[in-house]
Amino acid sequence: MRSVNFDGYRLEDGVLWLQGAQSQARLEAYAGGYWRMLVWHRARDAQKGSWVVRRPDALPIEAEPTPAGLRLRAGDAELRLTLAPFALVWAGLEFADLQVGELPTWTTDAAAVAEAVAGVGAVREVEDGHALGGGYALHLHEREGRRYFGLGERTGFLDKKGRRWLNWTADAFEQQPKDDPLYQAHPFVIAFDGGRTRGVYLDESWKSLFDLAAREPGRSRIAVEGPTFDLWLVPGPEPAAVLERFTALVGRPWLPPLWALGYHQCRWSYPDEAAVREVLAGFREHELPLSALWLDIDYMDGYKVFTFSPHRFPDPPRLVRELAEAGVRVVTIVDPGVKKEAGYPVYESGRKIDAFVKNRREEELVGEVWPKPAVWPDFSRPEVRRWWGEQHRPLVEAGVAGIWNDMNEPAAFAVEGDEVFGIGKTLPSDARHGERLHAEVHNLYGLLMSRATHEGLVHLREGRRPFVLTRSGFSGIQRYAWVWTGDNGSYWEHMAMSVPMLLNLGLSGVAFCGADIGGFRYDADGELLARWTWLGAFYPFMRNHSAKTSRRQEPWAFGEPWLGHVRAAIRFRYRIMPYLYSLAEEAARTGQPLMRPLFYHFPGDSEAAAIDDQFLLGPDLLAAPVLHPGARRRLVYLPEGGWRDFWTGAEQAGPAWVVAEAPLDRIPLWQRVGGALPLTAPEPVAQAHWDPLIWRVAPAAHVLGSAYLDEGEGDGAGLRVRLTGRYDGSRLLVTQEPVTDGRAWLELVGADEPRRASAPFEYKDGRFRIELAAGEAWVEW
Repeated sequence: MRSVNFDGYRLEDGVLWLQGAQSQARLEAYAGGYWRMLVWHRARDAQKGSWVVRRPDALPIEAEPTPAGLRLRAGDAELRLTLAPFALVWAGLEFADLQVGELPTWTTDAAAVAEAVAGVGAVREVEDGHALGGGYALHLHEREGRRYFGLGERTGFLDKKGRRWLNWTADAFEQQPKDDPLYQAHPFVIAFDGGRTRGVYLDESWKSLFDLAAREPGRSRIAVEGPTFDLWLVPGPEPAAVLERFTALVGRPWLPPLWALGYHQCRWSYPDEAAVREVLAGFREHELPLSALWLDIDYMDGYKVFTFSPHRFPDPPRLVRELAEAGVRVVTIVDPGVKKEAGYPVYESGRKIDAFVKNRREEELVGEVWPKPAVWPDFSRPEVRRWWGEQHRPLVEAGVAGIWNDMNEPAAFAVEGDEVFGIGKTLPSDARHGERLHAEVHNLYGLLMSRATHEGLVHLREGRRPFVLTRSGFSGIQRYAWVWTGDNGSYWEHMAMSVPMLLNLGLSGVAFCGADIGGFRYDADGELLARWTWLGAFYPFMRNHSAKTSRRQEPWAFGEPWLGHVRAAIRFRYRIMPYLYSLAEEAARTGQPLMRPLFYHFPGDSEAAAIDDQFLLGPDLLAAPVLHPGARRRLVYLPEGGWRDFWTGAEQAGPAWVVAEAPLDRIPLWQRVGGALPLTAPEPVAQAHWDPLIWRVAPAAHVLGSAYLDEGEGDGAGLRVRLTGRYDGSRLLVTQEPVTDGRAWLELVGADEPRRASAPFEYKDGRFRIELAAGEAWVEW
């Protein structure tokens, strides 16, 4: 690659334009403190758009010449720019050495073979003297102590510094510690040092690379293979501010239906109606709450999407009604691969609108995935997305409540008669999506399929909130779908890895995510399932899922005592549902994750930034899962402030390391002192009215908590109620506003027996409970 410098600039309509010998650039500023830098060499890319970004209001840039270059201001935002050699300094980040690629055009037989083996090699088209796969790169000077977070779903620890991370969605089967990439592509990173946080987003769908001080400890490198380099700088300074601003750019999730936050059961597969009824009976027999039961690919007729097997599922509406009467929803899997079969309505209707991806000869690209032969819809086209959304009608009419999008990297077992090799086993880079190459659209495929599914459900299930789960996605996927982390294994190591993986998804804007509880592949045992179910009770998405080649792992699979421990974890999930649902509403409104690393609320604590085996659920709960077999206690770090053991009420001042008891029937868990957690009875409910609403208070001079109430479905208005309180060491007074129709209680754990209170109360072994009258209660000791 060679360096890109600029020899002139002009300020026009508040935008700074840079001129170079071949590459051009433009800097823009936006309300909220954002900066955008776009670099290009093809004239038509000067007005490049975005698949995901919704731009805020533009701000005019003011440029002041300096001895080193230019000082740019827009509102309160500022950055410094040097034209030659190129450099950009913003918020303590020093970017330099912008480069453009000069790859060969790949004309030899040996080169073609190399590309086939690599799977995602350089694109052969040449334009303006550049191979499109040549791309751009920008370097970032490193600072000691800087950490990097985000980048979506990745293996390894929470801090992503010290490795190279590829953005290329892949059907990643093993998920070993070295494996990269996985199913998601999120070219967004949070730079964190000295308690200061800011975001860097590369708005490019082409394959890209974030080398975070891996090859050169003194500098990082951001590179893309496409013909443009579109970089957004997202200000903080706190982690929450970065997430709020980043999700304002790329999108926030819908408020989910209440049932989606409950416990889900799945297996590849429950192959027929009898198996589904047997599983439902197991939940009833063992008195286990259940919100949704999932159907994997074997419910279909010959793997043909949008069909049910007429032999194994002869009456889907009746089956769905039976489950609905038990309060259980049905979610079905839908893959993008469409069976190429004459007379199959989905294929025939797609062929009529020319819906499928093409090869270089402009013919349907035919391959194999679960259906053989198969073709793939071109979701980059709006009319194809509308067509795909409409195909869900038979599932919706059968009563299906949600859709599970899998294999949408897109995965392929073979293409045009040849087995697929390389990263992710996918479509060829030169496949055609209209005028675009697959190399440009590949990373967007899961996002656009999820969009089509989401929009179809919004249309077909009018008045009800859509629920979509996806394996693959790109930045902004949270607008359309929840994410699960794919084919993990029944390993303690994979359970441990799920914590930083989900935390970094949350830090990438994906608030609703989860990992397969118990592990998808291989064999769980009772202890692993119990510990993982307790951890999963704090995942935003809680689903037990396993493969047909693995040991069964429904909650009762290993008998007692494991069934009791798993039941306790599932019931606890429903107990904290008012808190979870309130966090879900906050995520929909502000983009904040539900699961949060410790540094999220304690950015000035250097100890907290290094911890990735414990986490916060919202601001008020700190969970420390047990991640090793046989462990009955573990070391836990408590950040600054007061913390109460959730189970005993024992109070501990932070910052401090403590050894926590960890019996099999619970997870080490603390409540922040001063918090008021909204809880309820440990069972599913249809509406988020929370009767009873139980306020678990950890007394402090000032007490604050809130709960969100609504119908749990639809788009009607909701209500946020708040509990405030004061405690002076001998008297606690709490007030709920507004007062609701349901019952409300104040609950304390680890309390001395009160001397008197505002009403008759319950007290036993340090556990105190009193009903609020007209929204108020007081206690004196």
